[in-house]
Amino acid sequence: MFYGFYMKFNIYILLILLFIINNIILANNFKVISRQGEASVIVNEEYSDIDLKKSFPNDYFSISTKESSYIVIDNGEKSIMLMPNSKLTYENNIFTLDLGYMYIKTKHNDDIQIKITKDEKTYSFKGKSFAVVSYDSEVSVITYDNAVKIIPEMSIGMSYYLEPHHKTSIIPIMNGPYRTTANEKSLIESVSRQLEGEVASHLNEDIDRYSFKIMEGTKNETTIYRIVHPQKGPNIFLIVPHGNERVGTDVAMERLNMPIKNGSLTVVPIAVPEAYRLNTRAIEGQDINNRFFDKKVNRTDTDKLAKEYMNMLDEYDIDVVLTLHEGNGFKEFFGDSIIYDTRKLDDKVVKVLNNINSRIEPMKFKFRQMYYPMPTTITFYAAKKNIEAFGIELTRNLDYDKKRIIMHTILSEFFKIYGLE
Repeated sequence: MFYGFYMKFNIYILLILLFIINNIILANNFKVISRQGEASVIVNEEYSDIDLKKSFPNDYFSISTKESSYIVIDNGEKSIMLMPNSKLTYENNIFTLDLGYMYIKTKHNDDIQIKITKDEKTYSFKGKSFAVVSYDSEVSVITYDNAVKIIPEMSIGMSYYLEPHHKTSIIPIMNGPYRTTANEKSLIESVSRQLEGEVASHLNEDIDRYSFKIMEGTKNETTIYRIVHPQKGPNIFLIVPHGNERVGTDVAMERLNMPIKNGSLTVVPIAVPEAYRLNTRAIEGQDINNRFFDKKVNRTDTDKLAKEYMNMLDEYDIDVVLTLHEGNGFKEFFGDSIIYDTRKLDDKVVKVLNNINSRIEPMKFKFRQMYYPMPTTITFYAAKKNIEAFGIELTRNLDYDKKRIIMHTILSEFFKIYGLE
């Protein structure tokens, strides 16, 4: 069953699964970053006076939560949220979920590897986020918005892939996969959001995160978000111009709590609110991405919004502009491509595409390099100001989850190139 499941795995998800860094991250140096309600932590006697907010022992600890309580631990690379009525033990680089529900999530968009055991059966897991549930004699794995690789310790090299929003029982036997139910999906989404909030409140506390509104009191009032690191670095402007290209807005919103190494990130998830509400590309007969040029008079809301965004490029000393789009249909002209307006950016585009396309077969699925100057777009306007600018364009008629994962992956590649992530 699992072999057939693997063979049918979609090529776009393979893009994400194979886009990993093969580093094994141990559980050393975990610490408590958040807790609620009654929870207990047991360590070796020699560490009885240890400050758990600074570091756990790296050889053994056991955590138990009570009803209506939870605890979040973190080691700088991954975070673990242990839900109510759960018990988690760590020993010899292996976690044992004796009872309950745990959710693991990477902090830097790279895959994490973790070993979990129960009843003398050990499994390695590799992925960006997933939940493990242990009740009575059964242990199950539930994925969220990414695939997970499952490797039984006694598998003699065999491994299995679990697609996003799927679950499988691993103990006492491998059984599945199955689509997650509505309740299971809702729970893991809620836990993921809660964990992100807990981590954001403790991660990079020196980072200034704030928001403000423009066009206040009008039907096109919209919110701009700023993430500013105290250390100087690249200033990146991320914008979603079109109201009916919803994946870009969701991806932009999901980046608001991301850690950055330096510089700043300015995010415009909804460039034209009325277009977003109407689920249409533009309003007033004016596509905002054709209104980026100096105008003496800005009468329409579209032009006023474009002027605001042009001013931000100067105000925040922007170095890089990234725009998120969905193309028309499947591979129609702009589908699955990186678009740019100056040949000076050839090397950076090639670097991004090489990292992605080396994992994609057949040829027709690969992303394209598209040098296509388009006067009046924000990327063209930015290029004239010597700001590096790129359009990330995905095929519209992929399903939502695939588009979202792919867009996050390409976005991360740009952030890494510029040293933001």
